[in-house]
Amino acid sequence: MKTFLWYDLETFGLNPRYDRIAQAAAIRTDMDFNQIGEPLLLYAKLSPDYLPSPESCLITGITPDEVNSKGVCEAELIERLRREFMVPETITVGYNNINFDDEVIRSTLYRNLYDPFEREYKNKCSRWDLINLVRATRDLRPQGIEFSILNPETNAPSFKLTDLTAENNIDQTGAHDALVDVRATIAIAKLIKEKQPKLFKWAMEHRTKNEIAKEINVLSHLPFLHTCPLFVSDKGNTHPLLPLFYEAEKSAALYCFDLTFPIPESLEGTYHETGVLRLMINRSPFIAPLSTLDSESEKRLGFTKAWIIQKASQAIQSPLLSKEAVLGAKEPYAESAKDPDLTIYNSFPSDHDKGIMASIRAMSPEDKIKKGEHLFDDDKYHKLLWRQVARNWPEALPEKDRESWKNFCALRLISPPVEGTPTYELYMRQVEEKLNSLDTDYHDKEILLKLKAYGEELFDKVIK
Repeated sequence: MKTFLWYDLETFGLNPRYDRIAQAAAIRTDMDFNQIGEPLLLYAKLSPDYLPSPESCLITGITPDEVNSKGVCEAELIERLRREFMVPETITVGYNNINFDDEVIRSTLYRNLYDPFEREYKNKCSRWDLINLVRATRDLRPQGIEFSILNPETNAPSFKLTDLTAENNIDQTGAHDALVDVRATIAIAKLIKEKQPKLFKWAMEHRTKNEIAKEINVLSHLPFLHTCPLFVSDKGNTHPLLPLFYEAEKSAALYCFDLTFPIPESLEGTYHETGVLRLMINRSPFIAPLSTLDSESEKRLGFTKAWIIQKASQAIQSPLLSKEAVLGAKEPYAESAKDPDLTIYNSFPSDHDKGIMASIRAMSPEDKIKKGEHLFDDDKYHKLLWRQVARNWPEALPEKDRESWKNFCALRLISPPVEGTPTYELYMRQVEEKLNSLDTDYHDKEILLKLKAYGEELFDKVIK
């Protein structure tokens, strides 16, 4: 039976490859949003090689002492979440999850020696993101739903979950608590299905790579509509795209030309200069045929079906939009990350290494260290295994490894491997400055005092 698994994460930072999960919540429902079973709510303990972002803690109100007292280790949290994701025919859904929460999940699975991708397709499972359906609803079929709150930076409609719930009379008391946000996401989905059932059905049925590919005709270069945050303006988030070619056979990367741009005279620069973009159809993008446009949405968005077809017939004649020209102008992708924690996309595990990961997961922490030392083809998995044991079960480390772990933690705090992540010194300075600021209220000061105490605790534990 198909079910939705609605989920949300609160994290200790904004870098999905590096930052850690603070809180995870999930609710399973049937296709009519009736809850199945009890909600899942988990906290993840922090290991001493990581400092949270003070700003993230102030937003969520979640502090290290809270997760360390309420939580389970990261390995247990991700195992329990994965078990839910992998229930046959599960459609995992969130709000802006494709760009953030799903990437955090992938990185956490990877750090803990799981295949980071299989939960997205195995057992007839799939994933979906509600946020682009919300954007498309505003652009194409807004009747019955309020989108009156504007983003002050863009003067475009705000798609913050808190704004949508406020203007549509949906209770979201305690926002930035994962379980509260999950319930709000379900309520927004229910509202769209009630007010615009055809659009909801279309988006839900066209969430996967295979279904999206059926709607895209590269041979005839038939234009289609695409909704995404890249197109943000006061008119909307939906643009007509001309499909050009797939990067390779069976590739998920579709190159397109945005028909709202002038036909390019040069391919130098980014999408914002050329109008050429690379659309990943395996990331659950919202697409729709031109027939979705009615007179109201044409007026709202500023283009008509006739204009799109005429512009497409002109654009496809441009030699600069050929596969050879576009790929020839594209800069080769280079993965810059070197630290094993961050190299999820550098290389993928061999079948042999996948088998070793599965067997190691069944071992005790002590046996992981004793027996896992030289088993993998790719040496990065040996390093990940050692770190996993140290982070989750430090008591299982042999005596000879405990000083190495302490030194590793100290180096991570003093010199983190990710640019923009605060060092220990900067973390403590940021906390102190906010504590001394007259703009900091009593509630935030309580959080900051806990962050200061946590920093001092780490200093005594691993740096001193």
